Amino acid sequence: MKVHSIPSACYRNKAPRMLVAVMFLLGLLGCATTEDTMKLARNISATDTELIQYRKDTDQRLGALSKEDEAMRKQLVNLSSALDDQNDKIKMILGKLDELEHRQRESGKTGAVQGPPQSTPPVAVSKEYEAAYKDAFDAFQKKSYDESIQKFSAFIEANPGTPLVPNALYWIGQSYMNIKNYEKAILSFQELVDKYPKNPRVPRGLLAQAEAFNAINDKKSSITILKKVIELFPKSEEATMAERRLRN
Repeated sequence: MKVHSIPSACYRNKAPRMLVAVMFLLGLLGCATTEDTMKLARNISATDTELIQYRKDTDQRLGALSKEDEAMRKQLVNLSSALDDQNDKIKMILGKLDELEHRQRESGKTGAVQGPPQSTPPVAVSKEYEAAYKDAFDAFQKKSYDESIQKFSAFIEANPGTPLVPNALYWIGQSYMNIKNYEKAILSFQELVDKYPKNPRVPRGLLAQAEAFNAINDKKSSITILKKVIELFPKSEEATMAERRLRN
């Protein structure tokens, strides 16, 4: 079998390795003319050009996707920040409601704000009692959460059975949430639920407890509590929030 030599011009054109291999194989088989070889070289060169262009297009698309991803991340950060601000505002409003409830209870006007009947009997309170509660809540609003826990705990110990004890338990739980001590937050909210099941703070406390379980990756308990909120307080705002969280 006669072996045809491969034209040296192919090497001068720096053809891809695949081209050289194919040409060499065809040359060995004796079935490649110079025209066939050059035609094959042009086809491979065109394919190589298309691959290079495809790679450039892909890089451009990936770059665009990366920019979109970065923009989405910034939007999520902004949304998270807005939700944190909203939660802070809600907590401040709840604190004001605490004070309003107490003042209305003192004046006998409890019907509009107090909600479901308290599980604790009405008792006479003093100015020191009101001042102690306000002092503890002021610490919470100043984000001095360790101090808030200490003062609310002292308030509960000094004033057992008084109407604002359930509220104090709730704010202790929220203080633990803010310092990311989720286990103690769960216990505080559970104490609120167990001791004062009819208190209007309970549905909000259950929502926070579900959030705490979620934070420690106990998804099952979190879901169970959200369903409990919907079951026990079906017409409440907290039930609507629980349904939204379950969907998410």
